[in-house]
Formats: sequence, C-alpha cells, structure tokens
Amino acid sequence: MFRDFIEGLLNSVTSRLFPVVVLVLAVLTGLWHLSRPEPAGGQALTLSAWEEPAELRRDLQHDLPYVRERLAERPQQASMDVHRSTQPFWLRVSATAPTRNKAWSVEFPSRHAMDMRCWDEQSGQLIGEANRSMSAGQMEPVRGGFALTLDADRSEARLLCRAAFRGPAKITATAWVAQDLQAAHAQHQKTATMIEAGLGLLAVSMALAAAINSSKLYWAFVAWLAVSLRMALLSAGADFSFFGLPLRPEWLTPIRQWTLCLYYVTTVAVYGQLFKKSLQQIGAQALLVGQQISTVVIMGLCLVLSYEQILPILWAASGLQFAIALPCIVLIVKRTRSRAAMWYASSLAVALLATLSEILAAAMDQKLLMGGLNSVTAALASALLASAAVAEHMRSDRRKRELAQQTLKAAYNDSPIGLFTVHDGHVIASSNPAFKAMLATVGLDGALSLSELFESDVVLAFGALHSAGQASSFDLQARLCQPGGGEYWCAIKASTSDGRIIEGSLQDITERVRATTRLEFLVNHDPLTECLNLRGLSRKFERAQAPPRTLAYFDLDRFKLINDLYGHSAGDAVLKQVCERIRTQLGPHDLLARVGGDEFVVAFPEASINEASQRCQNILALISSAPFQIDVQRFALSVSGGLVAAESFGGAALKEVVSAADTLCRMAKKKPTERLVVMEGGDTFFKHHKEELALISCLERGETPEGLFLLMQPELSLSRPFDSLNFEVLLRMRKPNGEIVPAPVIIEAAEAHGKSSIIDHWVVSTVIAWLEAHAAQLANTQFVGVNLSGSSLNDEAFVEELFRLFERHKAAVARICIEITETVALTDMAHMQRFIDRARDLGVKVALDDFGAGYSSFGYLKGLSVDALKLDGSLVKDAANNPSGMAILGALGGLVSNLGMKSIGEYAENLPILKALVAAGVDYAQGYGISRPVTPERILQARSTADFIEDPEIYAFVRQLQTRDQQTIPLFPERERSDPLLASLLH
Repeated sequence: MFRDFIEGLLNSVTSRLFPVVVLVLAVLTGLWHLSRPEPAGGQALTLSAWEEPAELRRDLQHDLPYVRERLAERPQQASMDVHRSTQPFWLRVSATAPTRNKAWSVEFPSRHAMDMRCWDEQSGQLIGEANRSMSAGQMEPVRGGFALTLDADRSEARLLCRAAFRGPAKITATAWVAQDLQAAHAQHQKTATMIEAGLGLLAVSMALAAAINSSKLYWAFVAWLAVSLRMALLSAGADFSFFGLPLRPEWLTPIRQWTLCLYYVTTVAVYGQLFKKSLQQIGAQALLVGQQISTVVIMGLCLVLSYEQILPILWAASGLQFAIALPCIVLIVKRTRSRAAMWYASSLAVALLATLSEILAAAMDQKLLMGGLNSVTAALASALLASAAVAEHMRSDRRKRELAQQTLKAAYNDSPIGLFTVHDGHVIASSNPAFKAMLATVGLDGALSLSELFESDVVLAFGALHSAGQASSFDLQARLCQPGGGEYWCAIKASTSDGRIIEGSLQDITERVRATTRLEFLVNHDPLTECLNLRGLSRKFERAQAPPRTLAYFDLDRFKLINDLYGHSAGDAVLKQVCERIRTQLGPHDLLARVGGDEFVVAFPEASINEASQRCQNILALISSAPFQIDVQRFALSVSGGLVAAESFGGAALKEVVSAADTLCRMAKKKPTERLVVMEGGDTFFKHHKEELALISCLERGETPEGLFLLMQPELSLSRPFDSLNFEVLLRMRKPNGEIVPAPVIIEAAEAHGKSSIIDHWVVSTVIAWLEAHAAQLANTQFVGVNLSGSSLNDEAFVEELFRLFERHKAAVARICIEITETVALTDMAHMQRFIDRARDLGVKVALDDFGAGYSSFGYLKGLSVDALKLDGSLVKDAANNPSGMAILGALGGLVSNLGMKSIGEYAENLPILKALVAAGVDYAQGYGISRPVTPERILQARSTADFIEDPEIYAFVRQLQTRDQQTIPLFPERERSDPLLASLLH
C-alpha cells in the first residue's frame, strides 16, 4: 500500500505540479533578465589582422619585425571573421586607457579563442600569454575570451598578439576599466551558474517524470535538456567547465562538435515524439521521416568530419528543419488547437527572434530589441517554453489516462462477461455486476471464497498463481451446479503480475459446450439413427488399441424403392426401426455403425466367428421375417450380409476389414439362397481380397495396374460374313503367377472406388495405338467395340481428355465404336446425347449395349441418336425355342432397321440361335458359337470373322449366307456417303 501511495504522489507531482513550476520559472527568468541593469561596457578598438600562412616555415614569434611589416599592409578595422580557419592570426592593436590613473584592460572577447599571447610592439617584450588551461604574465581568461591587464600609470599601449581559434570566431578588441571588466566577468559567471542550475533542475525533474512514467518522450526531453544546457553555456562562452569541473583543452572542441550534433538529433527526437500523431493527421508524416533520416546522416558525418567541416552542414540542416517544423506546428495549432503545439511554437519563435536580433545588432551596431534578449536568454526561454510544451503533453496524457480509466470502469461494470479480483489466492475481493448476476443464477451471493463457487481443480489453479509470485496465467473450463440440478458451464481466465492480486473473468459457455458436445457427437455418429458412423467406429478401436474380433457388413436389399415410392421420410423411419431390431441382437460390447444410406457395420469385439455368425443370422431373420410398419404402410425388406474374422487381418486398418466384409456382402447379394457369406482366415477369399486391395491401392495412387492386357471377340456379319473382320475389345489382367483376372472383377473394384477412368483411359489409348500400328492388316475391319463404364462417362475431366485423344488420332478413331450400357444411357439422357453428338462429329460410332437388360423402353430410342443396338443375351438365347421370344426378337430387328440403326445379337452360342438372329433380321452376331475371345495376334492373322468358326455346321450355314454376286453391305452406308475418310478406311 505504501508503494502505491508513493507512486500516486509522484504521478500527481509530475503531472500537475511540474507544469506549474515550469511556468513560474519561465516567468521569473524573464523578469530577472528584463530587470537586470545593463553592465558598463568597454570601448571598441580597431585592429589589423593577418593570417599566418600554413606554408611559412618560420617561427614568427622570434621575428616580430617581419610580422609588423605584414600587419602594416593590412587595413585597420573593428572586427575580422576568421572563416573557421585553424591557422594562427597576428593582431596589431593600439589602445588608450579609458580613464586616467586607473588600471585598465584590453579584452579579446571570443569564446572560440583557444590560446593567445601579446608582445609590446616597441620593445618586443612578451607581456602575457594564456590558454584554456593556464595563464602567465598579465594575460588571463576573462568571460568567454582573454584579457590583458595594464597598469594605471600606462596611458596607452601598442600590442602585437598571436591567437589561435577553433570555430566561427570573430576577432575584436575592447578597452575596459579593469574594475568594470571584473564586474562584467562576475556577472558572466552568475549567468553560467544560472544556466546550469535552471536547466539542470529541469533535466532532473524531467528525469524523475520519465522514470515514473517510462515514457520515450520524457527520456528524449531529458536528453534534449542536457544538451541544451551545454548549448546555452556555449552561447554564453561559459562551456569550459562542467558544473564547476574544468574541461581539458583538447576535449573542448570535440565536446562542442558533439553538443551541436546531439542538439540537432534530440530536437528532432522531441519534435517527433510530441507531434507524431498530429503530423499524421495533417499528412506530414513523410516530412518527419525525412527529418529522422537526417539525424542518422548527421551522426555519421559527426564521426568523420572535423568541427569546422560539420558546422556549415549543421547550420543548413537546422535552418531546413526550422523551415519545415514551424509551418507544420502552425498548421497543427490551427487544426487541433493543441496547447502543446502552441508552447513549442513559442519556443521556436523565441529562438528565431533572438537569432535575428543578434544578426541585426551585429550588422547595424545597435540593440534593436529589448535588453537582455540574446542567445543565452533565448536558450533559457526556449528551454522553458519547450518544457511547458512537454508539461502540457503530460497533462493531456494524464487527462487521457483518466478518461480511459473512466471508460474502462464503465466497460467493467457494463461488460456481459463476469470480471472479478482475487486476493490471497482464494478470496473474491471485488466483482462486476455480470459476475454477481452469474452467481445469483447458481444460488450464491455476497462475499465468497473460491472454494464455495468452484470445484477443487479451479481452486488449486488460483492457488498455484498465488504461490508462483510472478507473472503467469491460466485458462480453463469449469462446471457449476444450478439449484434445480442443471449444469452451468463457464470459461475462466485468470492472470497476475506478482501473485498478490489475481484478475479473473467468468464467461457463460453453457450453450457453446452443448453445441460442441453435439458437434463431437455428430462427427462420430449418424444423426438419423444416432448409432456410430465409420469414423466413430474407427476411433473406438483406436482408443482401445485393439481391433474387433469379428466384423459384419449388412446391406438392405431394394431399399431405394421405399425412398422412390413413399419418400425419404418413410425411408428414414424404416432405417430407425432397422437399427432398433439390430440392437436387440447385440451384446453389451458389440458396436453398431451406419456407414452408408442402407449399409450397416456391426463390430464384435469378443465374439468368435461362430458366435458372430449366429448373431448375424438372427439379425437377417429378424429384419426379413416381419414387415416394417410406417403409418398405414407396411414394408417387407430383406438384407444381405458379409462376416469376416477381423483377427485374421493382423494389424490391418479397420477400413480394410470393413472393405473385406463389404466384398462378402456383395457376393451374398448375387446368391439368391445364401444371404450371409462368412470368411475365415483359411478361405481363398482372403487371398483374393488382398489382391483386390492391392489393385485398389494402385488406382488410389492414380497409377495404371500392372498386368493389364486386351482380348478381342469377333462379331460376325450375317449378310457378308467372309468380307468383314469386326470385334469387341475385352479387358483382362494377368497376375504375377499367371492367373487371369476377368474384366468384371477389375471394373467392379475400380467403379466401387471411383477410379474406373484410369482403366478406361488405358483401354482407349491402347486400342488407338494398336489400330494405328496395324492399320494395313485391318483392311476388312469396319468397327471395333470399346466399352466405357458409366462412372467414367460422368467424369467431366475424363470426357474432355477422351475427346482430346480423339482429336489427335482421327484416322484410328473412325474405326472405334463406343459401347454404352442401356442403364447408363438412360440415367441422364441429355448429357449422354451431348456426348454422342461430340463423338459422332469426330467420326466415332456409338452403340447402346445390353439393350433389353434394363428399362427396354422403345420411346427413348428416338432421343438417342446411336448407330447400333447390342441386344442383350437374355432376349437372344431363348428365341430359338420360344415363339414369344422369337416374336420379340423379330420385332426388335425390324424396329432397329426402320430407325436406321444396326443390330448386334449377343449370346450366339449355337446354330439354332444363329438361325433365329438371321430370321429376325439382325445384322451381326457375337458369341461362343462364332468365337471365344482371342488375342490381338489372332485377329491380325485372320481375313474375316468367319475364319474363327470351328463348328462345321455353323461354318456351313455361314457359308450359305455369303452371296458372291452382292457387294458387301456396309455397316453405316449413310455415314460413308457423307464421310470420305470413313469410306476410304472401310473399303
């Protein structure tokens, strides 16, 4: 408390009393100068002066006649400027005693004189000599210069003197009554004492204020006052000592040089600290930056230049600084009405007025302004006025702090955040209304201890801050219990500088905590069913650091129909009931997760494969046995599932185990009688799944799997079978052990992970390269079927790359026929028609694959301008033995022909089917009855598709189809007529 009292007292003294003291001192100093009587003056003398040449290598002190000759050539004058020369000057002075019978003196009043000696011109005898550290004979330092004292019985004197100067000296001589000169010298010493006392007191006072307030401005002003003290003493010719301690002569000139340089630097520093913000307001910040840069330049020059060299630079810089600063300050006063600016402007005006006064007085040889106003008094007055400017700045600063404290107090009271102060580490000493309102919400009021409000962890945290005894802080969340039993969450922040007083804040974060808890729940749970999602399931086992023992994957069959027919609200209700049924069959440690729209995963941490299999069978039976009731609607569902022994995967990631179970579930969907497929560690599936994962991993990296190759299945023309060699490209992959992986496995894995475009790009690129390489051997080839997956066709990046590839290889792509499945084509007919149009514009043919396996609506054929239809095997294989099937096939053949398309019949396995296709008017046939898939090398060895037929009966029938007196019927006659390039390739 005593420390706080002392700090408050010192703040009051420096911010309130100090400005008053400064003003009083300024007034008293002015009155003292104005009331001081003018001292008796001396009688100015004329003299002649001669600068001793530097090249003259003679000791002229022993050759006075030579000096008299040189001086005789010089005119008599009242004064002479040495122009900052460092060479010695010789003077010739003739003086008469001002008063008879009284001792008298001849004064050489120049503060820049470093040493002087005088001889009697007639006798050549040395009368006296002196410098800034010693005197001899009748010469001694007086005021700022030197004086030669003469006896009362000597009425006149003719003197020869030699003097050395440093700086802008002016040589003059004055005759004085010795007593009057002593009085003037005494008054000069009083002036020096007053300067040291006055400016020294100001500097000490300001240093005290700077120490208390830790202000850059105050410390800059302390430095400026200290330098101003030396400047005032320099102007008065009294800077030969420092508070009574004499300075060594060799130090005097460097001290003067650095005094001038530092005065310039500190003046700019104070000016910048005082008016930085105001200069920004008037748009003069760049001028301040320029002045600050000039201080660095001045300090650098002060290090390398001599006193005489730096002086004109300082004069020019100071004049420029004054010319810039004064208009800016006047503008600041006009705009901001700043009293600090007014005081500072007054300080500059006084300094300027005194300087002009001395210049005019010297030029006109008379005092033009009031007595006592000279460079010395101007330095004092300027310092006092500048002090008043700083004092005003301090007062303004104090007022701003008080206003800030009032604003802070108002903000403290009005803050919606609870603020409180803790003493002794546990007592709540004070708080704002928001804090008290929060306490009321939890049934607490009045003076409290932390232990009454918070749990032990919070109390311990405050105790640790108190015990630390140094600057520290903490930030934590705490829970308070409301009287009704609810929870109240708050964020607590506390900090201290010394451990004695701790400032804290209390903020209601109940809603934030609830929202965060809900978000964390949603991150790991399915919002509809509130069971885990795949991420939440993974985190459960990551925290347990152990995988589940077994894991099942379930997929609801035909669930999409519920959403399509009855809306998503009905589908959501069914999903909730499905989860409820699954939970009834789970153990206390089993975990249920929804990983897709109608897909669920159940993890069994402890169940063996047999136990888990039984639970999965119960789940399948429970879901399939009873329909789901939603309002008045009843829905019957079936479900497929896959079960894996997760422990067989070793340390594999959970997603790999889930992927294996998903694969088994897809296998179960293809088995109408087996709804659950179970995999154990010894199954061959485990090996196949590992290979599938390796394939998927390769695709995930954007790489083309190794081992891909192409087979080709010929397609037979049913009009001219021996004149054409057309075929469909089929994809296969060869494992390192030589085993062949069929296309459906590759495509299914790629489509399941959205990477089919990598496979399709490889197929198209390889086919184009092969066609270009063997164009001469494929003279009878009119089209080559290439399948593209639906996901690739919906990938805009792939489609654009595909068309860029077509653009670069127009000759080869004229033989390509892109095959698109019926289901993919009808998903987005507008998009697909745009694709077909672009492809046909480049000469590519397009066929609709598996027609009859999907929607089989004839209406959409008008909206898709394809070149051919490939009839699905389900329509073809029964046509030979089923009259209705034959009727359908015949109708399709006629329809396709009437639409201007070509038809291709799949599944031509035997002669009856082949005859049925011919009877139905189908144009082409494809199937094992004609040829199984063959290598590209076999294609190159054949002339026509008929060359691949091995069955004699089929070959004989095909032979009958060939009519030699007809030309080969082209596949796309209208396209050949309009496209010469295509015609040249097909013939």
